[in-house]
Amino acid sequence: MKKIIAILLTAALFSISSLSALAAEVPTLRASYSMTTHQEAFMVAMARGEKFKDSGVWLKPVVEREKFDLYADGKRVARLNVIVTKSGSEATSLFAQNHLDLTTNSFPAMLSGIDRGTKIKVLAPLQADAIAMVARNDIKAKGWKGFSDYVKKSKKPVTVGYHSPTSAPKIVFEAAMDEAGFKITGDANATKADADILMIDLKGIPNVIPALVANQVEFAVVPAPTPEVIEAKKQGRVVLQMKELPPAGAWESFPCCCIAGREEVIEKNPEAVKAYVRLLTAASDWCQKNKMDAAAETADWLGLEPEVIAKAEMEFSTRVTKTWLKNAELYPEMLNRLGQLTGKLKDKKLSEVKDVVFDFRFTQVDK
Repeated sequence: MKKIIAILLTAALFSISSLSALAAEVPTLRASYSMTTHQEAFMVAMARGEKFKDSGVWLKPVVEREKFDLYADGKRVARLNVIVTKSGSEATSLFAQNHLDLTTNSFPAMLSGIDRGTKIKVLAPLQADAIAMVARNDIKAKGWKGFSDYVKKSKKPVTVGYHSPTSAPKIVFEAAMDEAGFKITGDANATKADADILMIDLKGIPNVIPALVANQVEFAVVPAPTPEVIEAKKQGRVVLQMKELPPAGAWESFPCCCIAGREEVIEKNPEAVKAYVRLLTAASDWCQKNKMDAAAETADWLGLEPEVIAKAEMEFSTRVTKTWLKNAELYPEMLNRLGQLTGKLKDKKLSEVKDVVFDFRFTQVDK
């Protein structure tokens, strides 16, 4: 009888232990970011970890830079497995293959993925501005007038590199050139009679500096911190910030990176996704108010001096303002004008497909 009671007690304790373990289980989500200061908020959240406890949401490192437990109001709500992506295009491909759940990445890249039928939702803004045009050291053009004059005087299409076909730098630049009346091509055999500017896909940010140094391109349009790094290393020069492009004021406070997630994951794990957006909101606010400290936190991650990182002209916020929405409207308009949307978003205004693109339940939306 004693043996039977002992077995029953052991079984009961095992059941209780199993139930406790089940209760403690949280979803494991794959979250990506790219090595750009545009996504500094997520790097800061990882670097500062439990220092964000006062905000009510924070990360606890499990494996440095690779795995974190996400906490909200004292409760563990998710395990994040962190992935570093080369570009927004790579992130959308991972979403399409169900190999990614959450990301901080390029807004136009997310639009391109949604257009192709990938089940992605944009959850909130993240960052604006901090895109620049750089030139080789031997090219002395400065500002919009300097670049414009250089293009007009050139006897062949001027070569401009970009890091990803769905990147904000490429799309904003091409739209601005269209507005300015310059013809653009991707055909390497084009002559000056065919186009003023030849766009070259450099297939990733790490290839920008080598392309400039090797004279593969004359200019490149890239996100921070690459322009600042190029100047600091004297491997090229910043010609202009993209917000300086014509028409005047049209590209200021222009959306670039956003927070996005896979639809199935959002619906199955709303508590975890809400905490993830809250974390990025807290980190964005902190970065906006503490520019030099944010640069110091991310210096080791990016392998750069804080002074170089802090030079980028950037805004951080997860708030959906009227200005953000107005500027975001221009992306599908530009992508359609350039013939880069062929699916769900073809010939559509953002206002017509907002339910397809956005899920703003976890962030602040101005009325």
